[in-house]
Amino acid sequence: MPATGRVLEDSIRLSRIRRIKIMLYVVQAVLLIVLAFVFSFVLGGATLSPRLFIPLDTFSAIVVLLLLIICIESFFFRILEIRFARSSSARHLMAKNSIRRAIVIAIVSAVLAIILTVPTVLGAVENSTNKEFSLTPIDSEASFYSSDPFSWTSIHSVRVTSSKLIQIYLVDDADFQLHEGDLSALYTHRLNTNSFAVNHTQTIITPTGVYTKLHLVLNDMENPGTGATAVLERTLSNTITGIVGLLMISFVAANLAWVAYLMPIERKYSVSSIYR
Repeated sequence: MPATGRVLEDSIRLSRIRRIKIMLYVVQAVLLIVLAFVFSFVLGGATLSPRLFIPLDTFSAIVVLLLLIICIESFFFRILEIRFARSSSARHLMAKNSIRRAIVIAIVSAVLAIILTVPTVLGAVENSTNKEFSLTPIDSEASFYSSDPFSWTSIHSVRVTSSKLIQIYLVDDADFQLHEGDLSALYTHRLNTNSFAVNHTQTIITPTGVYTKLHLVLNDMENPGTGATAVLERTLSNTITGIVGLLMISFVAANLAWVAYLMPIERKYSVSSIYR
């Protein structure tokens, strides 16, 4: 076949490869939108009112998994594009750009993997999101939600400190609305059945698995006038730290392997390439 015919044939194949790649990415984007609706509203119990709650922790893991699949797919399509490129210069440039992109992705993924999987770093991130507030005899109640609106973090415990013996009741919003101001009833409906007495320091474990509004109620009858300080201790979703963390490590491994594969190709075509 004449050289011009070969070049034309390679150009047609390259165009087809790129069309297939775009079509595949569009299908995956539509699939991502469908999965977002299913996991957030159908399975996750998302609500828009009276308060926004769209659980995205599981969906975030699916997004990262799909991005990893797309990343690996892009390796395959790039191999085909290099094979059917019309010149050594184009092949060299494709390989060089792919190496740079893979190194950037590997670095970003490595940083995220360290944040999500190294206990000391993860602990520092979680501690930075803790919130502190005061309970006084005048403002003897404070409320908070069990997690953030996207379910990426949740309140796993409340650390309460006081100078003298007091009682703190953790109460669900429905019970609080029914018995507001009635300390005896709130005592009966408290969620912290064994950790309500606070003498200097007490840790109250909050319920997990349900997005709800919770109230902390101060009872200072033991020592009138005594207040307390409460710290909401947050933790990242196990899905984020577990599945997403492992997927980030997979991103690092996949892109470093891709760089190792491309380097000999880049060196091979750099000899006759007009690009440097």
